[in-house]
Amino acid sequence: MPVPAIQLRNLTKRYAGAPVVDALSLEIPCGAVFGFFGPNGAGKSTTVKMMAGLVAPDCGEALLMGRSVGADAVEVKRMIGVVPDDLALFDYLSVWEHLDLVRSIFELDQRSFRHRSTQLLDLLGLTADSRQLALHCSYGMRKKTSLAMALLPNPKILILDEPFEGLDPVMCVTVKRALKRAAEKGTTIFLTTHVLNSLDDLVNRYGILRAGRLVAQGDAASLAEEGLTLEQAYLRQFPLPESEELEWLG
Repeated sequence: MPVPAIQLRNLTKRYAGAPVVDALSLEIPCGAVFGFFGPNGAGKSTTVKMMAGLVAPDCGEALLMGRSVGADAVEVKRMIGVVPDDLALFDYLSVWEHLDLVRSIFELDQRSFRHRSTQLLDLLGLTADSRQLALHCSYGMRKKTSLAMALLPNPKILILDEPFEGLDPVMCVTVKRALKRAAEKGTTIFLTTHVLNSLDDLVNRYGILRAGRLVAQGDAASLAEEGLTLEQAYLRQFPLPESEELEWLG
């Protein structure tokens, strides 16, 4: 049997004694686009950080391409591209210098680096601002810089925390198309997002987290057979609250 791209085995993280991620187990095959959904505070970003080796779990383990994130940290980091929730940029490096830093870390040859970085800057609308310091970039520009850094080394696995947040509608479509093409070529994508109403053509597997526990998972094809969208599957777990009319509003 082929090795899954991502295996989470009883992954657990506690803060102040309270579980933020609670015995999370998942298995995601190569080439899947996995949407990881849940409300604010459900544990999505903590899961991403443990998968990326940025936070150590209290127990359990994460395996990427069969390698342990904890035991084989260097090998794992060379296989993944990550957009963390805080974007992890350096204020006094320019957009281009961030890409050059990735080139150095992943030891890309200059020819490949020039070709890839030029294409990424053009695709993400960053060419004109490539010499701008991150300190002076808008949030959207910072998000696109972090995306470019994640994509540049052509990783086997992309781990993206809210990749569409801060992007305008045209750029959202552009990024989704790029991710879909990457998945078609075998890249595995694990993404968190609150924007569910336009992902049915991208995400083919999903999991829903509530208070650190996985409460639902499945594949998009099965949802489509039921006539459901990802957003509707989410709302089955988190029904809309009965709202009081704000008689004073308007």
